[in-house]
Amino acid sequence: MENFLLSIQDFFQYEFLLYAFIATLLLALTCALISPLIIARKNSFIGAAISHSTLLGLAIALSITQAENDFLVLFITVMITTLLTSFLAISKTDKTPDDSKLGIFYTSTMALGILIYSLGSHQKNNLINFLFGNILLLNLNDLWISLGIFLFTFTTILIPLKHWLFVTIDPIGAEARRYKLKKYQLFFYLLMTLVIVTSVKLAGTILIETMLLTPGFFALNFARSIKQTFIYSILFALITAPLGLILANYFSLPSGATLAVVQFSLLMLSFLLKFLSQKIRV
Repeated sequence: MENFLLSIQDFFQYEFLLYAFIATLLLALTCALISPLIIARKNSFIGAAISHSTLLGLAIALSITQAENDFLVLFITVMITTLLTSFLAISKTDKTPDDSKLGIFYTSTMALGILIYSLGSHQKNNLINFLFGNILLLNLNDLWISLGIFLFTFTTILIPLKHWLFVTIDPIGAEARRYKLKKYQLFFYLLMTLVIVTSVKLAGTILIETMLLTPGFFALNFARSIKQTFIYSILFALITAPLGLILANYFSLPSGATLAVVQFSLLMLSFLLKFLSQKIRV
């Protein structure tokens, strides 16, 4: 127990751990704000497509800039792939299922990213850091970017929340009221891209999907109102994300993988407790 408490103190003694802790809180809050909408809008698969295709943007960014912290190049390259992904998701020009088109696209972009990284990247042997996260890569600029993304998400999701709920719950009615559904959908995809790009160093391109989905999945299964849904999502994220980071530091484990396992474990525990409580009542 004493060693565990000392591990917590590390976050206030070492600068890089403090950066990681603050970034984790900001990322957790951001994911918690959009997670219920991702689940309700059934955008889980396209979130996976965006996060996996991020590898292509990483490969191009590292090949061009020779730097691991060039957010602008990474964002631009990933945004291009996101726009293509969004076009495949939104367009209804053929009878091919959307999930098939997205599956082919994101696996192809991921494979292309691996090839570009292998041939042109000046940062060899660091691919694992971007796939599964590495808190040692975080710096002060990452914190400012994370804060900016959180504030942007807060103002564009919570302030016009009624509009988001309307186009999500009743898209036919929203279209009848002349809401531009495709614009809402495209903006939401681009917002997911912002969150995914800022989380690459902390959670990795592979594991960020867990942080995007788990809080909303938990909230939608336990909350009894829309207000409770967002509150539960935020509380779940704020409890599990720092806990995962602390455990990762204590056991010297990869941060992204530990965050994902902790969130999944507590999600399963919550469902088990709910099941037992229902059995006791019966």
